[in-house]
Amino acid sequence: MGTEEKGAARRIWKFDRALFAAIFRVKSPVFTRVMRAFTVIGTAGFLWGVIAGFAFLLTGLEPWRLILPWGAVAASWIIAELSKNLFDRARPSISDSEIAPLIKTPSSSSFPSGHAATAAAGALTLSITYPPLAPLLVLAGLLVALSRVYLGVHYPFDVLAGITIGVVTTSLFLTIAGLLA
Repeated sequence: MGTEEKGAARRIWKFDRALFAAIFRVKSPVFTRVMRAFTVIGTAGFLWGVIAGFAFLLTGLEPWRLILPWGAVAASWIIAELSKNLFDRARPSISDSEIAPLIKTPSSSSFPSGHAATAAAGALTLSITYPPLAPLLVLAGLLVALSRVYLGVHYPFDVLAGITIGVVTTSLFLTIAGLLA
């Protein structure tokens, strides 16, 4: 890596940490409870699996309405979890002992965020499958993703990378579904 690339990487790293600090310093007891709840229900795509399951049961039992979101969420989670081994980025509280996360810090690598990957995949596939619910689904996805930074267990770029994994994985699933239709 050349000097110019190292300088750019350092600026990105500093921006990521500054953005983390700005988000993490904003605290509200009510918002903290909301963020904890969204992190818990966002674990391993649980929220999206449950929504997809109920919607499937209530809208005519069409298999694609279940397979598409479950598949995209599961694939996004697997890709994010496998990617953590490639990057091995320390969590914020490991990098800076001054940071006290508001939840138990996972032992896995910080980059990318699995919660954000599954949130993007779930919110996107379910929004396409059930367009009237899209605003609520996108809001829920954003809250799951934001909760990871707010609670102090991810940097913003970890979350952005997770969202990217979820969007790309969903795009592939939608392309494949379109080819099979």
